Amino acid sequence: MKNFYAFTVCLLVAVAGMAQVPVTFQVDMNDETVSADGVHIAGGFQGWDPVATMMSDDDMDGVYEVTVDLPADSTYEFKFINGMSWDFVEDVPPTCQVEVAGNDNRFLTIGADATEASYHVCYGSCAACGMTTVRMRVDMSVESAVSPNGVHVAGNFQGWDPAGTPMSDANGDGVWETWASFYPDSLEDGMLVFKYINGNSWSNPNEALAGEDCADDFGNRVLELTSENMVLVGDSSTLAAPCFNACGTCVSPTQVTFRVDMTTQETVSVNGVHIAGSFQGWTPSANPMSDDDGDGIWEATIGIAPGDIQFKFINGNDWSGNGDGNVDNELIVGDCAAEGSDNRALNVGSESIVYEVCYNSCEAGCVENPDPADVTFRVEMTEEEVSATGVWVIGNFTNPNWQAGGLQMTDDDMDGVYEVTVNISGSATILYKFTNGDPTTGDNGVDFVEESGILLDEEGNELANFEADGCGLPNGFGAYNRIHERSGEPEILDAVCFNKCSTCVVSVDEIAAAQFNAYPNPFNATLTLEIVPQVNNTQLFIADLSGRVVFEQNIVAGTERVVLVTESLKAGSYIVQWLNQGVAHSSVFVKH
Repeated sequence: MKNFYAFTVCLLVAVAGMAQVPVTFQVDMNDETVSADGVHIAGGFQGWDPVATMMSDDDMDGVYEVTVDLPADSTYEFKFINGMSWDFVEDVPPTCQVEVAGNDNRFLTIGADATEASYHVCYGSCAACGMTTVRMRVDMSVESAVSPNGVHVAGNFQGWDPAGTPMSDANGDGVWETWASFYPDSLEDGMLVFKYINGNSWSNPNEALAGEDCADDFGNRVLELTSENMVLVGDSSTLAAPCFNACGTCVSPTQVTFRVDMTTQETVSVNGVHIAGSFQGWTPSANPMSDDDGDGIWEATIGIAPGDIQFKFINGNDWSGNGDGNVDNELIVGDCAAEGSDNRALNVGSESIVYEVCYNSCEAGCVENPDPADVTFRVEMTEEEVSATGVWVIGNFTNPNWQAGGLQMTDDDMDGVYEVTVNISGSATILYKFTNGDPTTGDNGVDFVEESGILLDEEGNELANFEADGCGLPNGFGAYNRIHERSGEPEILDAVCFNKCSTCVVSVDEIAAAQFNAYPNPFNATLTLEIVPQVNNTQLFIADLSGRVVFEQNIVAGTERVVLVTESLKAGSYIVQWLNQGVAHSSVFVKH
């Protein structure tokens, strides 16, 4: 990913040494119908929460803003939301995305010496409303050397100053970039005329493109302004940057043949199978695959610029089974997945590639799916105020999958543990999460709350997450899904605390309220519990510090003493917990 200053950022430097920089984000909504829920911003600096950071328009000029304090010398990714749900997030043009065809967030880089920063754009655009922005790119990788003064661009948008518009290549891939924003009527005939310079003076090598399709009679590049946000490419199919002193790319695209075996899928969409990825803007309907011989293996050959790509196959032509006839898209787990993502990853070199896998798998050949079987999901809600619309489970196994196919859970014995049993067929890998409230309608964070998979302390610092604790994987949207590999036999999953991998355990500060005494501490072969007689039955758990339950027992009402044989437990620290009438008490014990 490139690390550079956004064209709309104005850094006002006064003095160095401030740890926090006030950053004012402004978005012009005059061309939009503003949601009754207001305008929000979400980004990595606030946990990608679409509800938490509302913007305001105090002077009623249609420009919404918010100021937040952020550490200097960092790059921040974010988006604006016309409402308070990801359903209403803006579509950021590739011109001002982090990556031209990949990560589609906005970004802002704050310098190490900055004391103040601002970011102002039109909603869904890359500059102020009415302005045109061009992402200018040039591939210098085949040049014998790049000037120590860097690469610059000059043109009719900036007075043909060879040193006025520097470009950058922070990641060292040879592609230099910058942005130009201007009002289109400021350019003659609405044409952008420019050229790249290997240096910062007209005495340095500069382009002479005579006879090229993208050039005028004077060897300058010419670009007709056809939209408000544009990206300069040398090949529209690969989105690769143009080569210095050429209209096309420096390197010919590599032919990659993708093959995906769909024979283990219960249904193949009537809309066919597609592939989408960073090489084509993640458009789910743009690249159809074919199965001409009817063997269940779908294929497409695509020219792709060399480099690292991410992608996935789609059973249909839209994401997550949206739209008539669509089934789902892949959620990849395993060695072939990109780090921190459920996308496939592939390095494309100069030689042709054949990439063949089973759908939703890293293996080339399909392994028969487990038999259909019942899976019982259980979640403990004793630490939550349960929504009036109940507790639900969502996942890749419902129809439709995730929120739209949410399944309501019940707590018939009123012990705070909600459950539902689902007959599941198809893939062995189950990805899922619980929601407090009905996820089938309304907005997350307003009408229902999904598990984020992230545990925060009172100051908002991350203490743990599903991946680190071993029960989940990143979902690609700043949160985590739970994961389970089903066996094909009926299964009852362990009850877990909402938004935790473990059971619900209260803090050690509440131990004094517990109506039991356990000894000795440290213990060895046995651990004795003395219990005040209870009205109802009590559940007893022993878990290691990772949250894994190593012992579980129901204690009948009236029992006053229990002696546990603990020889099988390894030496270490354990949490002993009992749950009665929805109230949990716990203490930490050490095994010698």
